[in-house]
Order: sequence, then structure tokens, then C-alpha cells
Amino acid sequence: MLDYTSYWRKGDGLHSSELKNIEDAIIENGVKNIVEFGSGKSTEFLADLRKEKNLDYTVHSFDHHPEYCYKGEHDFLVMQILDLVSCSDAWFDDMFKNGKYNRLGFNNCQHAMNVVDNRNGFYDMTEDCLPDNIDLVILDGPNGNGRSIAYLHIKDKISDNCTILIDDSDHYDFIPRCDQIFNTEIIVHGKDKTIHPLFSYAMLKISPKT
Repeated sequence: MLDYTSYWRKGDGLHSSELKNIEDAIIENGVKNIVEFGSGKSTEFLADLRKEKNLDYTVHSFDHHPEYCYKGEHDFLVMQILDLVSCSDAWFDDMFKNGKYNRLGFNNCQHAMNVVDNRNGFYDMTEDCLPDNIDLVILDGPNGNGRSIAYLHIKDKISDNCTILIDDSDHYDFIPRCDQIFNTEIIVHGKDKTIHPLFSYAMLKISPKT
């Protein structure tokens, strides 16, 4: 029996309410391909859930911090540790206006790997790092507003029934930025100050804009 509370460490990791929504999405939608931005206790949960429920899915997990990322090894897990890169505000806004990632305006900022409000930062990756037909996205990293850059990377990689869980959904404009790139339907928008003063998350169904 899974202990859902064991994956939450006073704001680090995902709360049990988030994990239960993830589990429901996996089971109800027959999820096969999961992409996770921000590795750690949530990766451990996905490994434990797969074994506990005898499920069959792959996980592509991304992180920039070798100390805090998940250390387990599994046949179904592709773990990638990548440097952080960042861009200017103008470059960031232009990418969302154009709906396309452009790495030319990015510079390495791995030196800021421990900064909690890193500006316009994301993992140094390309769409080639991702699988096709992504069914579920867990967006829990990196810190800062640049987390939204994930939408530009997954834009042409999602399945017809893709959902995304956005941790800390109200810390920045994560939901409006998602609306810029996808057609979105909010399934859950959780907020609870008794859990943590800044606790919020959202689960959205996403589809390409036509």
C-alpha cells in the first residue's frame, strides 16, 4: 500500500492530493508516456505506483541538480541531468508570441542552480530529448518563471489525450502561458493555505491550437 504522504517534505515534492490526481489520470487515460520536469520524490512515486498497480508506462525525467534528482535506475525510466540556460525577458516573450522555442537567445546559467527565483531559466534541451505521444506531463521544475518554456518543447509531442499537472501553478503566470500555446481545459485547480501558504497546483487537459 502506497503512503502518499511520504513523497511530500514541507513543500518539496508533490502533495498527496497532486499524486492522487496523477494516479487517476494514469489509470483512467491508459497513460503510456510520461514526461516529468523536475525529478525527485515524484519520480520515486511514479516508480512505486507502476510496481504497486502493475502498470506499464515509460518516464522521461529531467533535472539540473545532481544532488536532488532521483537516483534509482529502472528499465522504464530515462533520466536526463541537463544544465540550466536562461534568456532575456524580450526573448522569452517573443518565443511565446511565435509559439516556438529558439535556443539562440539562451546562455548557460548552471551557476544559478540553487536560485529559487531564477529568471527565464529552463533545462538545456531540445525536442529531440522527448518521446513522441506524451500522455502526461508533470511540471515541477526548474524553479522560477521559466518553467513555462516546457510548453514550447512539448508543443508538437503530445498525444490526443494529454494532461499536464502544474505544481506551484499560481506562483507565476504558468496557466496563462499554457493558454498561449495550447487549448486548455482546467480539470483541477487546487489551493490550500493550511497545507502551505503558497500551495497551489493545476491539472489541465491540453490540445494543440488549430
